[in-house]
Amino acid sequence: MKINFQCIELTIQDEELGCTITFSDSRSTDDQFKTEEEIMNSVKKYLLIQRTYAEDEDDVEHYYIESSESYMDFKPNEKMIMSINQDRLETKCNGEQVIIGLNLKKQEFENLLRILETKFNERVTIRRL
Repeated sequence: MKINFQCIELTIQDEELGCTITFSDSRSTDDQFKTEEEIMNSVKKYLLIQRTYAEDEDDVEHYYIESSESYMDFKPNEKMIMSINQDRLETKCNGEQVIIGLNLKKQEFENLLRILETKFNERVTIRRL
């Protein structure tokens, strides 16, 4: 299945226990005005890429991908190749093609690249379009 949407909101949360990048076709603040039924039946499109950090030596780090369109997951040692510029992101994961239109300011784009290259470098390879 092809995931194809225009990203309206990019959120990056880099916290103590992990890092999450979310590309969404709507603004999260819009949800506060929706009823519970509207949220549950939402047709919002998104792609989430997440890494949880190991808490101690015995723990392992986990990488996770989720989308509104299908279930995707990183297999052990799987790499994702992302072709990206300020206007577009293209990738394939587990046979799923993902094309997301971006409209990022230069600073947003540079921050996204920095996070991908530092926090996800073990699993994500960046190719600039």
